[in-house]
Amino acid sequence: MHGSSDRQTRAVSAARDGVHRRHSHAAIALGLGIVAGASPCSADDPPAAAAVVAPGTPAAEGTPTLRELSGPPSGYAHLVGSLEIGKGLRFNNPYRLATQLGATAESTSLTSTYLDLGAGLAFGPPNGLEHGVALHLSFALAGVSQAVLTPTYFAAYRGPRRFLAYGRLGPSIVLTPDPTIGGELGVGFAWFFTARLAFAGELVGDVYYGAGTPTQGISTYPIFSGQLGLLVDYEILP
Repeated sequence: MHGSSDRQTRAVSAARDGVHRRHSHAAIALGLGIVAGASPCSADDPPAAAAVVAPGTPAAEGTPTLRELSGPPSGYAHLVGSLEIGKGLRFNNPYRLATQLGATAESTSLTSTYLDLGAGLAFGPPNGLEHGVALHLSFALAGVSQAVLTPTYFAAYRGPRRFLAYGRLGPSIVLTPDPTIGGELGVGFAWFFTARLAFAGELVGDVYYGAGTPTQGISTYPIFSGQLGLLVDYEILP
């Protein structure tokens, strides 16, 4: 009788332990479910919006900010280089020129063929008129050795198409053989066959002051030239 009673007591205690363990497991599962349901990173929730900091408001360290674009980006420029060969017409007293076009030495004559090296830098909008400076150096390829240096104001326009138009204006300084000074005006045009390389042409007008004649103390010598060659345009982006 006592053995039977002990077995019954142990059975009842085991059943109670099982009930307690089931209740504990259920409570743990319920707690995990509540925590999971309260998470703000649920798959059904929309992504959090990025914080926007008003202009002029100090932002916390590490917080991304959005800056308002108040105008077009600055710092855009064109760097232009050219290599051209030219020839010109010299008017008024071209005594020392070998190729005269008229019957007398006072006639209009052809200048020597020359090589022109140029470089220019202009700032402004990428699809508008830009302003800057240019420097040209010319050398005679035949006849009297002559070198001419020309620093000028430089304006250029290159729109969305394959063309570049530009103009130059400034003093022109004859370095050799007899130093003198004058002025130069040039108008050029280029067509790009690649993004940076173009065929170029320029019309140039010069007026120089030089040695006089028996009838005139100081003479002016107008020269009108044309030159053709290649132009390189390098864009400096902001």
